[in-house]
Amino acid sequence: KTFRSNQIEELGVKVKVGLSWTEIKGHIVQLKAHDHSHPQSTEIYAKIDRLKSKAIENGFIFDSSWMTRSLNENETIESVLCSHSELLVIALNLIQEPAPKFIQVVKNLRVCGHCHEFTKVIAKIEQCDIVVRDANRIHHFYPNGQCSCQDHF
Repeated sequence: KTFRSNQIEELGVKVKVGLSWTEIKGHIVQLKAHDHSHPQSTEIYAKIDRLKSKAIENGFIFDSSWMTRSLNENETIESVLCSHSELLVIALNLIQEPAPKFIQVVKNLRVCGHCHEFTKVIAKIEQCDIVVRDANRIHHFYPNGQCSCQDHF
């Protein structure tokens, strides 16, 4: 268990489900954290796996301190952290043909530190702009791997 998940349990905090929205071909799509309900979920998770591999090749380290719960059987830190709703809708955008160079996401919660760092890497790998409006601010992730918030989130 992580310090964060222990605190959540000890304080009896109810964790809200992360929801993210994006527009795909004129339709608003909503995904929740760990969502497998979308017809393209197999492709979404395959894209996440490819992004994880490229990120690791470039030195990215998955930070377990952002875990808010214990791992279930057959889960890894990477699989849980990379199933947050904003990453799923970003991956959904990236599997479209042609892949967009500008992605917009709205999220009901704050972006966690892991997703913030991973989205910077995704923007750099995919050479695209990603804008995420979370509960606190607007993050513009640039193709150079930087964020408009200057990492003050």
